[in-house]
Amino acid sequence: MTRPLRKDAAERREALLEAAAEAFARDGLETPLHVIAERAGVGRATLYRNFADRSELALAVFVGQIDDLHQRTQARLDDPEVFLWFLGQMVELMIQSAGLAGAIRDLKDEALAPIRTGLKRAGAEALAVSQKAGRVRAGLTVEDIRVIALMLGAPSRTVSPADRDQLSRRALELVLDAVRPQGGRA
Repeated sequence: MTRPLRKDAAERREALLEAAAEAFARDGLETPLHVIAERAGVGRATLYRNFADRSELALAVFVGQIDDLHQRTQARLDDPEVFLWFLGQMVELMIQSAGLAGAIRDLKDEALAPIRTGLKRAGAEALAVSQKAGRVRAGLTVEDIRVIALMLGAPSRTVSPADRDQLSRRALELVLDAVRPQGGRA
């Protein structure tokens, strides 16, 4: 059983995650880790006590972004189209975090479990709300969120940054048409 972090240790970890998210978004994944530590106001030893390597740090940043998406989705559960909104937000996250996918690509499958679990958790209630309102096909399941995420994330992994935005938005249009009842707009 892991003990909770002391308040000061938790604050340093959070500062590292914020600095890493900003640095990865602004300067790319090749940002030197010591620069991230400096921006967080901590030493390199603190960074490595919290994250063994760049992949682990990138994974933690991405999981945090998914947790944020979950919180924002929860706040919209009164909207019958919340699942469609959730999918759009997922695409925005993938566009903004395309580099993070590269950093976590080499992780073993079991290390990616927090991402899969987080995405399903973030979208499960939204899916139920939109299905109940008839805005999303009844046959979709929570497990389908992983498949949808893989489809929506493909442009982030396979195309140049110049084409990523356009192809990601087109992928979203196609997925939205596929998840609506009878493949059309509700």
